[in-house]
Amino acid sequence: MPLFRRGGGSGDDVREAQAQQAASVDALVAGGLPSRATERLSQPGTCFTSDLSVAEFALTARAGVRPVALVTGSSVYHVGWQSMPGSWLAQAVSQELDVLSHAWNEARRLAFSRLQQEAELAGAHAVVGLDQTVGAHDWMSGSIEYMTFGTAVREDGDATGTVLTNLSMQDYTQLRSAGYRPVGLFGSSGIFYIVSGWGQQRAQMGWGSWANQELKDFTRGIYDARELVLRRVTTQAQKVGADGLVGMWLSYGIEEREVEQRGMSRIDLIVTMHALGTAIVKDSDATPPAPRLAVDLSAGRDRDHILGGAE
Repeated sequence: MPLFRRGGGSGDDVREAQAQQAASVDALVAGGLPSRATERLSQPGTCFTSDLSVAEFALTARAGVRPVALVTGSSVYHVGWQSMPGSWLAQAVSQELDVLSHAWNEARRLAFSRLQQEAELAGAHAVVGLDQTVGAHDWMSGSIEYMTFGTAVREDGDATGTVLTNLSMQDYTQLRSAGYRPVGLFGSSGIFYIVSGWGQQRAQMGWGSWANQELKDFTRGIYDARELVLRRVTTQAQKVGADGLVGMWLSYGIEEREVEQRGMSRIDLIVTMHALGTAIVKDSDATPPAPRLAVDLSAGRDRDHILGGAE
């Protein structure tokens, strides 16, 4: 169905809409935002949007933080051609699929960049309550999607700059009250191809032993993928002088691949690993709150309940 149909508006309206869409495409190609998103965030209103829960919103006034707008970042990315290890391989191999890893890392970079741009346009100091959708769809074969959204917030005082986090509002305020501040959101993706060696193939087919045993080639490959993404995230955090990473999110998926080899078949694995975390540093100007005494008032009631009630 054509986007602009006869009778759908005046010629000037159609041309204006076409020009606006063309400008949005040009902005996206340059890594920017569509024109309508820029217009919305550049014109602050009296009513904010957020993905905060009621409990999180109730905390904002006491914590000196106020929500500004719901901000998003998205990228649909086409994945280029990737060669796989040859079917002649019989030894166990754990090898990164560089083209696939690059596609995921670039899609995330573009999505986070657009999220940052929206937060800056909204005049925010941070983004909290981050949620994300990562994956592929049947209707766009050979492409992947990385979409993320969260609430842009402003702090009371002289906070400058805009920092992305994957922290909840509660975690963000507790971190700040403890004398730390976030300095960035860092992530990495790694896709590994794991060839099942001959010894593991024999075990899978039940040749030579019926005993329980670990499939060490697959275990090692999953460890390789995990260590790679964690090392990359840690390196990114070290470059900005971070003391550590909190709120770490780690996910993985496994896809089986059947390979014909010398008239027989074996099962290899493709492992997709994603890691994400918020880098933090000690705030030299902050004073940690004094310790407080807390008494569990429910302890006595629980004891009385167990003993059958107080006399």
